[in-house]
Amino acid sequence: MKLYIASLLLICMIVPITGCAHFSYDSKALLGIGIQDLESARSSGIERTFTLPYEDLFNTVKTILDQNNITIYQQNMEKKYIVAMGFEKQVTTTRVGIFFDTISNDQTKITLSSLSKTTIIKAEDIIFGALPE
Repeated sequence: MKLYIASLLLICMIVPITGCAHFSYDSKALLGIGIQDLESARSSGIERTFTLPYEDLFNTVKTILDQNNITIYQQNMEKKYIVAMGFEKQVTTTRVGIFFDTISNDQTKITLSSLSKTTIIKAEDIIFGALPE
């Protein structure tokens, strides 16, 4: 109990001192809700272009994920991304970013990114394997 009180007092003393300090970390990343790491990994991701309008492709990918019991951790249709996790034989918290880029009214590019090479290969098989070429 004394350790708890001492820790609480220490926190109460430190917080006011650092109130205006700038920290270089991303608070969303600390909370596990940021996608900056997945966005950064896009450059080494796997890309394919499909002859489908963006909205149709976005909804089709969501259906594919659902049919494969893969969790949609985050999604934002306006910002054109889905973050999925729970790929079979992978750590359940390993995330895959699915980023969409509209090329034309009827063509959309998907980029898959992940910090895990094995997970991105699994995602490629599941997602791209179920989409019409």
